[in-house]
Amino acid sequence: MVDVWDALTAALRLDPALFARIREDPWPMLWPAIGVAVIASISTMLGHVAVFLLNHIGGWRLATSLALSTIWLASLHIIQVAVTWAVASLVLQRPQPLLALIVVGLLSTAPLSFSFVTAMPHFGLMIGRLLQVWSYLVIVVGVSATFRLGIVWSIGLTVVGWVVMQTLSRLLQRPLGWVSSRVWTLATGRPTMVTSRDILAGTPIIPISHPVKVGP
Repeated sequence: MVDVWDALTAALRLDPALFARIREDPWPMLWPAIGVAVIASISTMLGHVAVFLLNHIGGWRLATSLALSTIWLASLHIIQVAVTWAVASLVLQRPQPLLALIVVGLLSTAPLSFSFVTAMPHFGLMIGRLLQVWSYLVIVVGVSATFRLGIVWSIGLTVVGWVVMQTLSRLLQRPLGWVSSRVWTLATGRPTMVTSRDILAGTPIIPISHPVKVGP
């Protein structure tokens, strides 16, 4: 049984043995992969700690923000690999292992476990970009191992999947922003500081401090 720490470090190293195990039997890797996504979300939240402090966020609201952000961060990566799975199934014209690719998508959040360093002034944005590239490499290697394809094919499929996802993101940007904001406001009585663009980028869900009236 692979624990969360082993899964995290193996994903960071792009360990071929990890992806071979996922290809053979993805179920035992599902919960460790979810744990990796939780760690990545916590680290991402820590990278925005200044915003939390400025808005006096703590207790239940902080826990709720963490839970929702974890779910959405994991969902974004799952959606990305699901789109890649659909593209690969069409291009290769044979069934592909969806669950294995979902596990890969969750593990691709592993580099984001260093997201707390993005709070650094001047260098934070650049570090964030590098972590995103690292995350993409996890997906490329994972797709290559899961589909038994060469790296060039894997890059091609993931790039096409990324383009499709970006197109869908633009089309769904406004309804996603409205739904997420409405759900949060109905649950807490407060608005969020997250725009639809932030949501599609995986930005943590951060409530603002003043209450608002919630009505029909």
